[in-house]
Amino acid sequence: MSSSEPTNIVVRTGRAGRYADWRITPELLPSWRRQALCAGVDTAMFFPADDERLPQQHRRERVAKAICAACPVRRPCAVYALVHRELHGVWGGLSEADRRRRLTHP
Repeated sequence: MSSSEPTNIVVRTGRAGRYADWRITPELLPSWRRQALCAGVDTAMFFPADDERLPQQHRRERVAKAICAACPVRRPCAVYALVHRELHGVWGGLSEADRRRRLTHP
């Protein structure tokens, strides 16, 4: 396989647990962070504070997910978080709970 050939990565999406193929070129994998909309946003928006309560968490995650929804590299970010089993924060529009569900119920 050549280095520019797209790679299919299957991830679980949606509430019904449907599967989707996300085609990502290998060149995009290491460089996606430079193109991310969150690069200019305070990381506190994406990662919980130690004393964060549930209502605060839901508000923070809604804002973070809205930023992710408009991000041109949402998919590679979400794939990175799933592959590397990121435990904290919102990555590619997926919260900690979203990623846990996708990883435990493939």
